[in-house]
Amino acid sequence: MDNAPMGKLIDREKRERAKKQRVERKRRILHVARSTFARLPFVEVTLDTIGQRADVDRGVASMYFRSKEELFLLLLREELGAWYTEIEDNLSDSESEISKSELAELLAASLGDRPELIRFLSLENVVLEQNIDAMEAFRFQRWRLDHMTKAGEKIDSEVDGLAEGDGLKILHRVQLVSAALGPASDPKGAATYEVGDPAFAVFAVDFEDELKSMITAVLASWGKSQE
Repeated sequence: MDNAPMGKLIDREKRERAKKQRVERKRRILHVARSTFARLPFVEVTLDTIGQRADVDRGVASMYFRSKEELFLLLLREELGAWYTEIEDNLSDSESEISKSELAELLAASLGDRPELIRFLSLENVVLEQNIDAMEAFRFQRWRLDHMTKAGEKIDSEVDGLAEGDGLKILHRVQLVSAALGPASDPKGAATYEVGDPAFAVFAVDFEDELKSMITAVLASWGKSQE
C-alpha cells in the first residue's frame, strides 16, 4: 500500500500548524511589546524583555524582528492604519460638507483619544528610523503614503474650501505637530519639575486643546499659504 498521499497530508498539516503557531507567536510578541511600552520608556524596552514576557524562548523575538525599532515601527503602522480608517469613517458619517474648524476639532479629538499613537509618532524620526535598513523604511513610508492619500482624498471631498491634495498635506503636518506636542504634554523624569508649579505654567500643555488651536490656525490661512 502506497503511504505517500498520507505522508504528504501529514506534512501539509504540520506546515499549516507551524505557520499558525508562528503567526500566533508574532501576535503575542507585538501585544506584549505594546503593553510593555505602556509601562516603560522606550530605552528600557529590549527584545529579550519582550520575549520573556511573551513566554517565548530567549532570542525568539529576534527571529521575528531584527531590532526593537523594527518591531515598534510595525506597531506604529498598526496605530496609523486604525487612525486613518477612523478619519474616513467619521467623515463618511457626515451628511454634508464640514468646515475647516470642524475638521480641526475632529482631528484633535481623534488623536487625543490615541495616546499610544502619539508616543509612537514621537519616536519615529529620532529613534525608529535610525536603526532599520533603508528598504524597511521605504516599505513603511510607501504603505503610509498609500493609506494617507486615501484618507486625504476623503478630507478633500468632505471639507469645505479645500483643493485636491490638501487633505494629504494636512494629515502630514498634523502628524509632525503631534509628534512634538506629545512629549511636551506628558513630561517624564526630570521634566516633571514643572507639573503643578504656577511659576512654570507656561510649559503646561494640554495636548488636545493645543493641537486643535494649531490646526485651526493653519487651516484658517490654508488657501493663502498654498498659493
